[in-house]
Amino acid sequence: MPVTLEKLLSSVSYERLRDLTLALVEIPSPTGEARAVTERYRQEIAALGYEAELVADFPASPSTITRVPGAGSGRSLTLDGHLDTIHTPHAPAYIDGDRVVGRGAGDMKSGIAAMVEVLRVLREHDVRLGGELVLATHSLHEAPVGHMEGLKKLIERGDVFVDAALVTECSSSVIAITGKGQALFEISVTRKGAVLHENTARRQGVPNPLDQAARIAHAMLERNACEAQRPIELLGPETFFLGQIHGGDFYNRVPNKASLNGVYRYGPDKSWQDIEQVIEALLASVPPPEGIAVRYMLSSNGLGYQVDANAPIVAALQQGYQQVTGATLPLVGELSVSDVNVIAREAGIPVVAHGTGSTTSHADVEWVNVSDVVTSTKVYLATIAAYLGIAE
Repeated sequence: MPVTLEKLLSSVSYERLRDLTLALVEIPSPTGEARAVTERYRQEIAALGYEAELVADFPASPSTITRVPGAGSGRSLTLDGHLDTIHTPHAPAYIDGDRVVGRGAGDMKSGIAAMVEVLRVLREHDVRLGGELVLATHSLHEAPVGHMEGLKKLIERGDVFVDAALVTECSSSVIAITGKGQALFEISVTRKGAVLHENTARRQGVPNPLDQAARIAHAMLERNACEAQRPIELLGPETFFLGQIHGGDFYNRVPNKASLNGVYRYGPDKSWQDIEQVIEALLASVPPPEGIAVRYMLSSNGLGYQVDANAPIVAALQQGYQQVTGATLPLVGELSVSDVNVIAREAGIPVVAHGTGSTTSHADVEWVNVSDVVTSTKVYLATIAAYLGIAE
């Protein structure tokens, strides 16, 4: 007789989740330097009798693949997460009551700890699932240092993300079935020649790069106003956000360079070629004066995505959440980029995300409630049982 779901859920350990989350957070892993924390994770998997295959496409930021074979020829489900963190400093990790505090606590080492706990519970009860369960970890996630290279390499293999995926971060109270893409832009405005006094530049007809930068910024604001009139369902309008405008070093000197950078967020219908065309059209709408050169660079962590609201993994997560919490998960749109964007667009499979309840990702003080990690771990177990089934 197969073990009951109730028995599995009751086996989730608060202490194990607390201790492993803390242990992972205590190991610094800024993007590009995740090998040590990856090795710690592999030790946990090995202790359960499984192998976390090391994929060293990027030696300092390796990925791992763990496979739990299923009974028969059922479908597969991949649990996914990243082990790197942003570079912003943080105080040393510590326990504060129900909280684990430290860089990566919410984003997303508690999610990785939950993946290990799922595997531990299944192993403890010798559960045979109806399909294959895959655990995938990677790094090079956090922009601007990383651009999802680790995840993309796993997807390229073709045997890691096959039927459906569950990313163990992002919101824990909704299901995002559509999301915006994100393009990071850097625009440089330059002219030849030395920095000049404003009166000298005016007499000589020398253009000011800051004037052109201001015109470009204005064009972005105008486009935002236009896009606000045609919002995308569940997502709102496409937007340009200006994070920085630089130029000049004195109040009456004309610089020879200026720059703008920020983020363009767009809908799930656009390809990367479309994004380039949008940027080029915007810059062409404000042609520079003679003597001014405008160049741009674009990078992205993921395109926009759309998941079928009726996909089995969506229903499984809704069912699992209801079984654990008694509440429902509404379907929404997501404005931020996560692994979901890349998996949906590049693996071409249905994918959902469900985090561990933290709302402090990238904050000066990052933390997660262990009790929330426990709840999310139970949701993962219930979702796995609903999607893969438990074999007789």
